[in-house]
Amino acid sequence: MAILVKTTSHKDDKNRWGTQWQCFADAVSLYGRPFQLEVSAEPETAECERFYVSPGWFSRNRLSNYGLQGHETFWFNPNNKIVGFDGLTCDWESDWYCNPPVDLKREFITKAYAEALAGKSGMMLLPYEPLTGWWLDLVEDKATAVYTPDDRYNFYKPDGVIKKTGVNFGSVFVLFTPHKVKITQ
Repeated sequence: MAILVKTTSHKDDKNRWGTQWQCFADAVSLYGRPFQLEVSAEPETAECERFYVSPGWFSRNRLSNYGLQGHETFWFNPNNKIVGFDGLTCDWESDWYCNPPVDLKREFITKAYAEALAGKSGMMLLPYEPLTGWWLDLVEDKATAVYTPDDRYNFYKPDGVIKKTGVNFGSVFVLFTPHKVKITQ
C-alpha cells in the first residue's frame, strides 16, 4: 500500500512535538484534576512542573543549539523540575500525562497500560489512527476512554516557542485507569 501522507518535519524533529497549552488545558479538563508528572517531556515544552526527560535530549548537541559555550544554561520554566530520565524505565505515579515521541508510541502505550494495571491512572495524547495495527493491539479494549477533540491541535517546535504548521494528523486523548470501563466520546 502506498504511503499517502508524508511528514514534512526534519528527521531530527520528527519525534519532537510540544503540546500547546490549550491542548494541555483540555486534557486536564477531561481528566478532571491536575497532572502530577509528565512522563515524556523536554525542558522547553514541559507542561507539568515535574517531568521525565529522554536521555536522548542530553545526547543532542544541546549547547550549540542554544549558542552556548558550555558553561551557560538555556531557558526553561524555573518552576519545572526534571525528576527522572527515560520514562520507559522509570516508575510512573498516578495522574501522569504523556505526549510520546512518534517512534516510541507503541512502547509508551504498553508502559501506560502496565502502569494502569498497577493502579496508576493517566492520560496520553496520541495520533488518532483507529484502524492501524498499533491502535487495535494497544488501545482498543485496553484504554478506559478515548476522547476525540472537535478540531486538530497544533504543536510547538522543539524550541517550545514556534508553532508547527501543517499538522497532517488528528489527535485524541486516551485515558488509562485501573478500571475496566470503556468509554468513547
